[in-house]
Amino acid sequence: MRKLGFFLNGSYRGLNYPEAFADLASVGYTAVEVPYQAEKMAELGKAAENAGLLLSEAVMQRDYITRDPSMGEKNVEDTIACIRECGDAGISVVNLFTGPVPWGPDPLLVGREIAPSDAWGRLFAAFDRLAQAAEESGVALAVENVWGHLCHDFFTAQYLISRYPVSAVGVNFDPSHDILSGNTDLRFLLNGWGERCKHIHLKDAAGIMQPGKFVFPMLGEGLADWNGFRAGLDDIGYDGTMSVEFESGCLGVYFANDLSAAARESMKAIRALGLDK
Repeated sequence: MRKLGFFLNGSYRGLNYPEAFADLASVGYTAVEVPYQAEKMAELGKAAENAGLLLSEAVMQRDYITRDPSMGEKNVEDTIACIRECGDAGISVVNLFTGPVPWGPDPLLVGREIAPSDAWGRLFAAFDRLAQAAEESGVALAVENVWGHLCHDFFTAQYLISRYPVSAVGVNFDPSHDILSGNTDLRFLLNGWGERCKHIHLKDAAGIMQPGKFVFPMLGEGLADWNGFRAGLDDIGYDGTMSVEFESGCLGVYFANDLSAAARESMKAIRALGLDK
């Protein structure tokens, strides 16, 4: 049976994790997702287990196409360290970005400041090493295509993933980013990923892939076709974790930054949409 998780994302650093884990379990979640924290993943995995949760995914969202190539190299090295630590801690999935990160202070502009061929070359060079580390560590890489990145939708992510015909390289399917790219047939997208789908984010969206022209609203209030989504899950026999990603901006608008309230209302939405079946 699929597990339902909640992503305690980077906006929530400083939490008392054991208390947050216990609170999520009391609401009905069976998994939790956290940002990578060096030398603490085994401890966090145990704390989640003590609360009755699976630590489903460690999130290591670094940029591998940076203005300063040495920073890109450091990000690769840090990600390899994350992969190895998660493997040792029994955490089976690591979530990755590709870059360039458009909301950073000085993002490298593909097509203007770097040729697409060079950007893809840097990304392939990084993933050649990351894929090898993942295979050696028994960890799955779950690449998330994100608005504004080189891999920003299903088709650009396929170009990366298809280069690595190994079970260690797959995707974290987040329908919201494909919706912003105009790809709204979620059943088609899930069937396209099949066994490469290593983890899922439950997140809705409305708008277009331009800064300030989109929102990530409550589940069921955007453009996501959740009926098609459920059908796609059944088509591919997905039995992994689906984790709510609640964006920090919405957290303030909807819940005055009360994470516990956001988790509770999100669970209500999950049940109303039949995503808990």
